[in-house]
Amino acid sequence: MTKPHDFKTKAIIVRKTKCGEADRILSLLTPDLGLIQGFAKSVRKTKSKLSGHLELLCYSEVSLARGKAIDTITGSQTIQSFLNIRNSLQLSAMAFYACELAYHFSPEEAANLPCFSSCSPLWRNWIMALSLNCV
Repeated sequence: MTKPHDFKTKAIIVRKTKCGEADRILSLLTPDLGLIQGFAKSVRKTKSKLSGHLELLCYSEVSLARGKAIDTITGSQTIQSFLNIRNSLQLSAMAFYACELAYHFSPEEAANLPCFSSCSPLWRNWIMALSLNCV
């Protein structure tokens, strides 16, 4: 069966890398595709509509278009952004460490729903506790 050209998935943004003058490559942790890379065009421009939805620690529904080497992000809608964490340096450091752990220990481009379903709620609950300053 062929893969669809356009698809949507829920994802946690765990890493972002600058690419060129206004672009970014994002690492997305998804339930059905594992860890994938997405290319976000012009997201670093000041008038970009996607920039707020594609920040670290955001849990978003991301629309992607398949590419030859890397998928292109065509749209995004934030589900949960955990804004309270960014006010505290200590909470930010712990949350970014959790993102690094998720990046390094997640399988790349492999459907791993049990891992995501057991890890993601734990990760989100831990991030939520951080945002409420309960840790």
